[in-house]
Amino acid sequence: MTEEQEVQTSQETEAREPVEETQVETQVAASDVTELITESKKYRKRAQSAEKKLDQLQKRIDADRQKEMEEREEWKALAEERATKLSEMEPIVERATALEAAMRDELLADFPEEEREDYEDLPTPVLRKVHGKIINQKPAKTDSSLAGFSSVPSKKMSEMTKEERRENWSGIIAGYMK
Repeated sequence: MTEEQEVQTSQETEAREPVEETQVETQVAASDVTELITESKKYRKRAQSAEKKLDQLQKRIDADRQKEMEEREEWKALAEERATKLSEMEPIVERATALEAAMRDELLADFPEEEREDYEDLPTPVLRKVHGKIINQKPAKTDSSLAGFSSVPSKKMSEMTKEERRENWSGIIAGYMK
């Protein structure tokens, strides 16, 4: 029997060791994950700052090139470049103005006819705030109890028959409790 006990204890220790190893592995894996996350955040921040610097340098190069063209008096080429930029921006501006007009119309449609004229001159952000305060108000709380019949009998107890008193006994008691 001692051999059986030794075998059992050795099996139990072997069974415990993998559990301890997996716990250690998960702790190591968790620390690796946090390190990878911080490293990823660092790289993302570095990439964002590099993109920002690139945009700034590109703007500076464009501004320097325009100054140089102005100094050389290449007005025609400069005017053509600005015309192409304007033509690229026109559809964007048209869509933005259409969206803003649609939003204003939608907001103003919620107001009564008499009040629309008062709010038409407001800038869109102010109109949105006013709309949110006036139209989206929560209704005042009212008594939410349901209408129903009273359990108090309409007749006096002395006028009731014995049978009516039995049927309305709970109502009679309720009338005296109030």
